[in-house]
Parts: sequence; structure tokens; C-alpha cells
Amino acid sequence: MASEWNWRVDENDGLPVVYVFELDSATQSYGLTGIFHDRLKVAAPFPLDIDLTAINRRRP
Repeated sequence: MASEWNWRVDENDGLPVVYVFELDSATQSYGLTGIFHDRLKVAAPFPLDIDLTAINRRRP
């Protein structure tokens, strides 16, 4: 059984970029619901609010 939610975390200029996907039950495929650069704020699958700029930059 697939998870209803899938998150992918990449980085851009040393900072995280979070892609959020939700499973479409009709097609059984994931659809993109948001791309977050500075702040990740979602209500589902649970309330979450993260300042992505506060995370340490990745060194080159």
C-alpha cells in the first residue's frame, strides 16, 4: 500500500527546497501539491511549519 503523501527534498544554492505530493486515489498516481523554498507550511498529513532558511546552508 502506497503512502498518501510523499515529500522530496532537494537543495538550491545550499538551501532546502521541498516538493510535496499527494496520492490521487482515482489514478493511484502522485500529484504535486506544492513547492516550498523559504517556508514549509502544510496542514496534511499533519500540521507542520518549518522556516527552511533557518536550516544551515550546505557547504559547496
